[in-house]
Order: sequence, then structure tokens, then C-alpha cells
Amino acid sequence: MKQQLTYIIFGTALLLVHFLFSVNLYVYASDVPYIAFSSKRNENYDIYMMDINGKNLQQLTDDLANETYPTFSPDGQRMAYVSSRDGNDDLYVMNLTTKVSDQLTNHPASDHSPAWSPDGRWIAFASERAGTLDIYKIEPSGANLQQLTDANEKNNTPVWSPDGQFIAYRSFKDPSGIYIMDADGGNQSRLENQPNQAWTPAWSPDGKQIAFCAVFFGGYDICILNVDGTDLRRITRHRNGEGSPAWSPDGQTIVFMSWWERTADIYRTDINGIIGNRRRLTRHPAVDMGPTWVPEGFLDVSPTPEKLITQWSRLKQSAEFAESY
Repeated sequence: MKQQLTYIIFGTALLLVHFLFSVNLYVYASDVPYIAFSSKRNENYDIYMMDINGKNLQQLTDDLANETYPTFSPDGQRMAYVSSRDGNDDLYVMNLTTKVSDQLTNHPASDHSPAWSPDGRWIAFASERAGTLDIYKIEPSGANLQQLTDANEKNNTPVWSPDGQFIAYRSFKDPSGIYIMDADGGNQSRLENQPNQAWTPAWSPDGKQIAFCAVFFGGYDICILNVDGTDLRRITRHRNGEGSPAWSPDGQTIVFMSWWERTADIYRTDINGIIGNRRRLTRHPAVDMGPTWVPEGFLDVSPTPEKLITQWSRLKQSAEFAESY
């Protein structure tokens, strides 16, 4: 009897330590920043998430259609994205707790490149619904659609300033490049002193700089330029091409897509562009593209009730096994 009691105590203590260790790992993982991106690793594009070390890969969407361009609400509870599940590209919004998606736009034309506003009230996106590619914004409920650009030339890839007052975007008007406008579409102007053929803008968290991709000597590299047009810096240098930069919340790191190893993968580097600080985050023969940072609100700092129940159930089973030994 005494020996059985020893087994029970030992087994229970061992599993309790395992339980607490699992909880600590969960909390630790929640403290690590995450990146979402699109990948074609299952024959079609789906949206995935991983931490900034390239670990803990999770698949967020799973459909036979292509699903791309993830963007998150500021509280991290919802994700807007593009899906072709109804035969053409429309915007959808997923509740990240339930994994249920609702269709946000429904138009025969293509809608893509969504960007959630910092206050959570709007989603800007590009659409061909007026006959050419223009920038629109819509409330996450699907109400109050507004057209922000209206030109014969294409405009796409909108991105909000951190204060929500401005939108940067790529325009094909002459001269083409990165433009900035008020959040209501007014005062459209070209970012000064940018290189030719610049696209995919990304606003820094402090609102003072814009990162983008531009052509240098036949290659596509990531650059940073102050919003006032000063201090142009090229932070990547590679002939195979790079694009789609996204700033980290602290403004010290940029993630981007690169063909550095002749396949499209996700990389990160510091804003100084030091080659030794570049890190490859994905290694897959399929295309990985369009990285974006996941808000901290998405990652709960404590295990779910289901996880707790499962762990304690295993603990109980272990104790019962020890008692019957």
C-alpha cells in the first residue's frame, strides 16, 4: 500500500510539473511576435502564421481557392483577407477565435490588397469595380463603401499611416510610384525623391518613414525614405529581387519576400540592412509571399479552457494508472 501511494504521488507530481511546464511554454510562445503570410505549399495559396524565428507554423485558412493578403484588426481578433472561393477575388473577414469567415465584398470585379485602419473602423482595398484599379475603403461590417481614387491609371496596395489620417499607395499615373493622400481621398501627391518604379509601400510605426520596393540596376530591392522625401536608404541588395516589406511594431525590423535563394521565401532584417542580420524564416519550394505582423491581441497569454481540461484529464489518468499499478 505504501509503495502504491509512492507511485501515485510521484506520478501526480511528475505530470503536474509537465502541466505547468506546458503552460509556461504557451505563455512564452504568446510573447513572441508572429508573422502571417500567404503560401502556395498546398497547390493553392493559403494563409499561415509563424513566429519571428520561423517556428510554430500554423495554417489559418484551408480552402481549395486561393487565399491571400492577410491584414489584422488592431485588437488582433479578426483577419481580413482575399479569397477566390466564389469564382473571383473578394474580401472576407475571419473571426480568429471561431475561425468562421464572413464575406465582406461581393462584386464581379476583383477586390484585393486589404489594409485595416489603425482605429479599426475601416478596411482600405483596391478594386476594379469602376473599370480600372482604384482605392476604396469600407467598414468591417460591409457598410459605407467609399471610392478614394478615381483615375484612368491603376492605383493599388493601400497602407494606412499609424495615426489613420493618410493612406500611401502605388499609382501607375505619370510619374508612377508611391503616392500619399488624406484618408478621405483628398490631397493626392507623389512621395518626393523616390526612385523610379517604386511599389508596395509600408508605413513605419512612428509615421516618419515609408519602406517600399524599387528597381536598382535591374534588381528589386527594399528602400526606406522619410515621408518628407529625405534620407533615401537601400537596405537590401540582391539581383534576384525582393518586395512586400512590413515593419515590426517596434520599428527596428522589416520582414519581406525575397528570391535570395531562387525560391520566394520570407526573410527579416534590421532597418540598417546589415547583411549579417538578415535571416531566412521560411524554406519551402513553393511561393511564400506578402508577410505582415500579427497584433499581440491575437495570442492569448493563457491556455484555453479546453487545453486546461485536456491537461488535467491526462493528470487524472496518470494518477489512476499509478494507483492500479
